[in-house]
Amino acid sequence: MASSGNSQEVPPESRELEVSIFGPGFGECVVLHLGGGHWGVVDSCLDPGSKRPAALHYFQSIGINAEASVRFVVATHWHDDHIQGISSLFQEAKTAVFACTEAVGKPEFSEVLAAWTGTRYLAGGSGVDELRAVLTELKKRQPATRYPTPKLASANKVLWELAGNLSATVKALSPSDAAVMATMAQLRKAMPKFSRARRRLPNLTQNDASVVLSVRVADHLTLLGADLEVRNDRGLGWMAIVDGIGSGAAVHQGFKVAHHGSPNADHDEIWNRLLMPQPWAATTPFVSGSVRLPSVTDCRRIFNRARASYLTAPPHPTKFRDPDRTVERTVREATISAHFVPGKYGHVRLRKRVDEPVDGAWRVEMFGHALKLEDYLASAQ
Repeated sequence: MASSGNSQEVPPESRELEVSIFGPGFGECVVLHLGGGHWGVVDSCLDPGSKRPAALHYFQSIGINAEASVRFVVATHWHDDHIQGISSLFQEAKTAVFACTEAVGKPEFSEVLAAWTGTRYLAGGSGVDELRAVLTELKKRQPATRYPTPKLASANKVLWELAGNLSATVKALSPSDAAVMATMAQLRKAMPKFSRARRRLPNLTQNDASVVLSVRVADHLTLLGADLEVRNDRGLGWMAIVDGIGSGAAVHQGFKVAHHGSPNADHDEIWNRLLMPQPWAATTPFVSGSVRLPSVTDCRRIFNRARASYLTAPPHPTKFRDPDRTVERTVREATISAHFVPGKYGHVRLRKRVDEPVDGAWRVEMFGHALKLEDYLASAQ
């Protein structure tokens, strides 16, 4: 069941699961209710209205105290579009575990981080500053150790679990050992020259260290794809996950589609080995310069694979506008084409009671500019 939704401020019931996906044209965030008032957040983006982390804005709207209720915060990787505001979120979620890719815990990463954020360099961009702020908060919470450390995610490592009548597990499916080594090699190659000032950690060509999560509540499983890509080397990316899954493993009923629906994160084996036939699927757009994801072709591919599929906002840029016409004219004359990240922003919310059949339909609500993929495809024709 799906609706455009007019009850965004209604919280889930105690035994109701929730997967909420937020996304503008640059950034994404996933908020999870695992039942019993236990909440988790994966990645972070900013709510365009309040300019606060989307998760915190949402928690306030439904009356959830982040300090008392958020059990874990996960940063799947350090790209700016997945980490904006995550330090503010973690600072408010004072009892939460913070988890991130195992690559962050390697000595090589510390060396690279120091080189990119040393006194001879400019202040970092979002990825650097957010990670630094998280580590500072961890140090406050762990005063007894010289080495405050986040929980480091690696293949098949449990990051958080709940036992009892309502059991739940959040498990990392990546990165593989080979992926961490490959990421360190890429970072070493990207070390800045002594005389050059940098503003952020480099966006690596392959996002091998991204953290894919398997979220289980009772028998309900959801796969959160982050930005992991498919690599020719089966020791890396999605193929390492596929090969690490046993033949009798449970399959996921839902999928937060990886890398904004890009074809470089899609493979038949992901859908055939990790997901039930015709799962529900949702993704977020990415708009930066000439890059616009997902494309119409990507949307059609996802739509054909899923029972129900959603997009938090259409991947359309908006023309640059400025109240001062002189500024607008100057920009127009000085550039070939000027766009900014679109103001369109949406929220796809899926809920289901924990005692409902795993193959049953979720109750789906769409807020803001969120829409069904079939509606987007119809409008794009």
